[in-house]
Order: sequence, then structure tokens, then C-alpha cells
Amino acid sequence: MPRLTGALLAIVVAAAAVAVVGIAGGLLAFEQLRAIGGHYMVAVAFVTAWSVLFLAMTALRARATPVVASAGLAVWVGYRFCVAVAAGGWPLVVDLLGEAVMAAGFCGYMLAGEQPKTFYRGRHPTA
Repeated sequence: MPRLTGALLAIVVAAAAVAVVGIAGGLLAFEQLRAIGGHYMVAVAFVTAWSVLFLAMTALRARATPVVASAGLAVWVGYRFCVAVAAGGWPLVVDLLGEAVMAAGFCGYMLAGEQPKTFYRGRHPTA
């Protein structure tokens, strides 16, 4: 059975950090979350939920994980981009364009990378 290693392991560790900080922050310091405003509260809650779902699907080795994780991340970046445009601040738009680049790399890796194919589908991609 394929092991969780390399870049995929790093992604799982990062998602775990997002989940832990998002949940702990929401429980222990909700007033800080509220202070950033409704639009950003939605973004924080969404990426926290995405992280928990990604971790659960990874633990189950669900075959749909790469597609679901990629779609969720694309929705999150898209939402945040719309909020940045609506706020009218070009620095936020540039920030979100940078996140879009990172999301594209994540999606490309999850959907076409050898390690995710092997880990989630239990076979080598050339087989």
C-alpha cells in the first residue's frame, strides 16, 4: 500500500495546521474572527472546513479526494478574489492572484501528480 510521503505529506501537515488553528481560534477567540468582517469570516470558516474534509478523505484514501480538494480550493480562492475585487483594493487583488497561482499548482499536482494518483487510487499512474 502506498505511503503518505513527500509533497503530499507536506500538504496534509499544512491542512492539519489550518484545521487546528481554525477550529481552536473559532472556539477560543471567536471575537477576533468576528472582527475581520463577515466576508472574511466566511473565507476562514470555508478553508477550515475544507481542511477537515481533505484530512478525512485522505485518511479514508477516498479516490475522489484530488478532485474534491481541488474544486474546494478553487472555490475558496474564487470567493476571496470576488471579495477583494468588491472591496476595491488592488493590493488584495494582487494577493489573491498570487494565491490563484499557488492553487493552480496544488490542483495540477493533486489531479496529475504521480504521488496523489498512487496514494488515492492505490496504483501506479503508468499501470
